[in-house]
Formats: sequence, structure tokens, C-alpha cells
Amino acid sequence: MLTKDVENVGRAGDVKDVADGYGRNFLLPRKLAVPARAGVEEEAKKIRDAAHRRETKDREEAQTLAEEIGNKTVVVRLRTGAEDKAFGAVTNSDIASALKAQHQVEVDRHKIDLKDPIKTLGEHQVALRLHREVEAHIKLIVTSDR
Repeated sequence: MLTKDVENVGRAGDVKDVADGYGRNFLLPRKLAVPARAGVEEEAKKIRDAAHRRETKDREEAQTLAEEIGNKTVVVRLRTGAEDKAFGAVTNSDIASALKAQHQVEVDRHKIDLKDPIKTLGEHQVALRLHREVEAHIKLIVTSDR
């Protein structure tokens, strides 16, 4: 029985049949699952209810944060040389620190959906995946800092 959500396996409270080695070497040591015994249905229901409450609370908090961020503009400086050639790049941690400094909004850097670091000057749209179902967008302006 899973105690936490496990990607590609199931959600908390689900009773799943997995390979012996996967359960013994991965799920059980990380406390992601417990062996299913008698009375597991009651325990699974409790875990599912708790996970549902936690999921609802997280989604509401993410929705509130998304409304607060709501298409804000963030300015980040990027060191450039001759002919605006960039030294380095703007990463998701740079964007997170700029959001905190400019708008007093704290966002985990892992929630900033940036495929590749930004190495060009100008205006960019950046998506923030605040929750599985909640996404927000910010406008990122990268300026030159010589």
C-alpha cells in the first residue's frame, strides 16, 4: 500500500502489486509504501482522505499565488560584452531570487518551468508550474549589465 504519491505507480492510499525488488529496495526503504496486511482498507481510506485534503489545500494555495503573480514583470540583468554577447545565462534560481526581490513573492526554483537557461537579451514569457493543475506566467525582461 502506498503511503505517498509515487510517479508512474499510484497515489497515496492505493494498494498496488509491484515487483518484489522494487518494493523491497525502493518503496519500503524510502517509506513510500508499507506491506499490505489485514485491515489495510481502513488505513488506505485514511491515507487517501488525508492526501485529498492536502491536495486540496496545496491547490488552493497555488491558485492564490498564481492570482498574486498574475502576469507580473520581472527584470533580470545579464552580463554582456561587446555586441551584446552574453556571459553566462539567466537560470530558474535567478528568476526566483528576482521575483522575491522585486515583488516579495517567494517561489521555489523547481516550480519555474524553464527548459534551457536564457542567454539572450529581451522579453521572454516564463511559465511557473505552481501545482499539477495550476500554472502562472510572468514576463521576464533580460537587460544588459556591462
